[in-house]
Amino acid sequence: MSLNRFLFVCFLLPLLLLLGAGGYWMYSHQSEIRIDSSAGRLLESDPRSREAFQKVNEIIPNSILVALEIEDLFSDQGAATLAKASNLVKTVEGYVNVMSLTHSTRPVREGFNLDFKYFIPRHASPAQWQEIRKFTTQFPLSRNVLVSEDSKYAILVCQFERPLPDHAAKEAFRREFMSALDQITSEVKGIHVLAFPFIEAEGVNAVKADLTRYLIAAGILIFVVLLITFRSLVAVCAVLILEGTGVLILLGAFQVFDRPVDIYSGILFPLVGGLQLTFVVHYLSALQQAARKRPVFEAARAAFREVFPPSCIAALTTVVGLLTLAFAKLPTLTDFGRIGAAAVVAVFLFTFFIPGLLAIGSLPEATEADKKSHKKPPLPIRGSFGFFILLFSFSLVMSLGIFKIRTDIRAVEFIESGHPVRESLELLNNDLGGTNIFQMWVDSGKPYGQQTLPMLQYLEDLRAYAYSLDGVSDAYAYSQLYLGLNQIWDGDPDPNGSLPGNPLKLQMFSQLINTSPLLFKDSFVDHQARSALMVIRSKDMPGKEYLALLEDFMSYATEQAPEGVTLKPVKGLHTILQGDRDIVSNQLQTLALTLLLIALLLTLLWLSPKLAGLILLANVPALITIFGMMGFTGYPMNSITIMVAAVILGIAVDDGIHLVSAFRHYKKEGGNSEEAASEALRRKIKPMACTSSILAVFLGLLMLSSFPPVAHFGILSAFGIFAAFIGAVVLLPGLLGNNVK
Repeated sequence: MSLNRFLFVCFLLPLLLLLGAGGYWMYSHQSEIRIDSSAGRLLESDPRSREAFQKVNEIIPNSILVALEIEDLFSDQGAATLAKASNLVKTVEGYVNVMSLTHSTRPVREGFNLDFKYFIPRHASPAQWQEIRKFTTQFPLSRNVLVSEDSKYAILVCQFERPLPDHAAKEAFRREFMSALDQITSEVKGIHVLAFPFIEAEGVNAVKADLTRYLIAAGILIFVVLLITFRSLVAVCAVLILEGTGVLILLGAFQVFDRPVDIYSGILFPLVGGLQLTFVVHYLSALQQAARKRPVFEAARAAFREVFPPSCIAALTTVVGLLTLAFAKLPTLTDFGRIGAAAVVAVFLFTFFIPGLLAIGSLPEATEADKKSHKKPPLPIRGSFGFFILLFSFSLVMSLGIFKIRTDIRAVEFIESGHPVRESLELLNNDLGGTNIFQMWVDSGKPYGQQTLPMLQYLEDLRAYAYSLDGVSDAYAYSQLYLGLNQIWDGDPDPNGSLPGNPLKLQMFSQLINTSPLLFKDSFVDHQARSALMVIRSKDMPGKEYLALLEDFMSYATEQAPEGVTLKPVKGLHTILQGDRDIVSNQLQTLALTLLLIALLLTLLWLSPKLAGLILLANVPALITIFGMMGFTGYPMNSITIMVAAVILGIAVDDGIHLVSAFRHYKKEGGNSEEAASEALRRKIKPMACTSSILAVFLGLLMLSSFPPVAHFGILSAFGIFAAFIGAVVLLPGLLGNNVK
C-alpha cells in the first residue's frame, strides 16, 4: 500500500467522520459557547480603571456618556442642537433620565429661597451667552461634568433600564442608540459615545472579525507550509482535519470548566492548535522517512515509537508552563492555565490515538539503511564556538531592552488606536477631566459635622492643595455646594468664590441644601452629613507617579485634619499599584517555577541533569529576546503579555527534546557525541523547521487582533519561537557534540 493510500484510509476517513460528528454536536450546543467581552473582565488587572468604573456606576447606574463637539455651544443654535440630542435619546427604549445643560437645573436665588432653572436657556443675547459660558465652565457641578472646561464639548449623561442578557440584546441597544444620534450628525462636528454595554457588544464584534481574518490568513499560510514540507495533498488534508477536531476539543474544554472565551483565553486557540500541529508534523515526518525504507505499516510503528516518547515529554513541559499560570494570583491567568493544560493533554491523547493503534505489534530490526551515516558534521557543530559567540553577542544586545520594560497597566491600551471607544476614553482623559478617580471619606466624628464652618474650610483647603498637585484636573467636595450657593446668593463674579462666614447664613444654606434637589448632592455626603466624600480627578499617568501624588495628598490631609476627624481612602492606596505588583510578581514566579519544573522533569526522565541544563541553556536566547523586545518596542507587561515567557518556554523546549531524544538514540548505537549530534540534527532539522514555522505563523498572526495586548503577545511569541529554533539548531547541537560524553 502506498503512503498516500495509507493516510487516506487510516487517517483521513476516520478523522472526517469524527469531525462531522463533533461538528454536529457542537452545532447543537452552540448556545452554550459564550464569548465574554465584559468591561469587568477587561479591567480585571487594572485596579485604577476598575474602581473608576465602579464609582461611576454607583453615582449614575446604567449610564451612557455622550460628548458632542458643537461649533458654538453657547448660542441659540448650539443650545437647540444640544436640546435636540437630549430629546433624541429619550426615544430609545429603556430611557430613564438624561442630564445635560439643557435638561439639568442649577440653583438661582428667588428672594430668600432657591429656584431651579436649566443651566442654559434656549435663547439669549450674545452678552448673556458669554455670562452663561463663564458660569457653566466654572461651576463645580457642571465643569467637566456637563461641559468641558474649554466649552468645546457638551456632555450628556443618559440613564437606561433595559435588560441586556446577551450579545444580541447589547448590539441591538447600541444600534438603536447610535441610530437616534445619527439624526444630528450634520449639526455637530463629532459624536463620542462611551457605554460599557456598547464596549462589550463591539468587543464581541471585534473578536468575530479578528477570528475571520485569522482563520483565512492562518489557513492559507499553514496550507503552504505543510504542502512544502510533505508534498502530499492527502497528508495536508489529514492534518487540517485533525486541527479542526482539536478546535472542537478546546471548545469542549471551555464548556467543561464552564468558562467563556474572552480576549485572554482566546489566545489558547492558536496556541493549542500550533502545538497539535507540532505533534502531527513530527509524526508524519518520521513516517515519511521510515516509509522510504520499510513497508508502510512497519513505518507507522517505527514512526510512532520514535516520536511518541519525546512528544509526550514535550507535551508535559508545555503543560507545566501552563499549570504554573494556573497557580497565579490573577484570575485571567488562572483560567488560561487550567483550560490550556487540560486542552493540551486532551489534544495530545487524541492526536496519537490512531498512530498508537497502528503501532500495535512487533517491529523488525533496523536495516543498515536505517543506521547513521558518516557524513561530515553539520556546520552548527563544526563552528559551534563561533555560533556561541554570535548568540551571546545578540543576547547581550537584547538584554539591554530588559531595563526598559514598562509594567504600568493601562486599560485604554487594550483597545486599538483610532477605535471609537479608545477615542472616547482619550477624550474623557484629555478634555473632560481625566480617567483617574480617587475617593476618600472624611468623617467629622459627629452628626451634621460636615455643615460646620471649620469642616467646610478644611474641605476647601484640601481642594486647594489637590489643585496644586501636578496632574490633578478636578477636586470635588461637599463644601462646593456651600461655595456655589454663596456665589449665587451674593452674585459674586469671583470664579473661586468664598464660603459663607455668617453663622445665620451658613445655617440657612444648610437648610436649603438638606431640602433642595441639588445635582449629585447625595453622592457626596451621608444622610446625617457626618461623613463626606472627597474626590480627586486626574489625567492618566504612570502608576508610580499616581501613587506618589496620592501619598502627598494623604500626608497633607492627615497633617491638617481637625481634631476628631478621620480619613479613610476608598479601598486603600495599596490597590492603586496592586495590578502592577501582581504583574511583575506573577511574571517572575511563573517563569521561575516553569524553569524549575521543566528542569526537574527532564532530569527525572533522562536521569541526566546535564541534558536538562543544556536544553534550558539553549533557550536562554529565546527568553532574552522576548523580554528585550518588550523593552525596545515599548510593549507593556500586562495581564496578557505576562503569559509569554512561561508559555513560550514550555513550548520552546519541544524542539530541543526531540533533538536530544534522537541524540540519545544514536549514542546508544555506539556513536560518539559529535556523530550522534550530527545524525540527530540531520534527522530532525526538517520537522523542527516546519513546527517552528507553524508555531510562529499561528502565534504571529495574532498581530491581526484588534486588541493591542493580544497583538503584542503574538509578535513577542513569534520572535521567541524563532529565537528558540535558532538556539535548538545552532547552539544545542554544538553543546551536545562537545559537552556530552
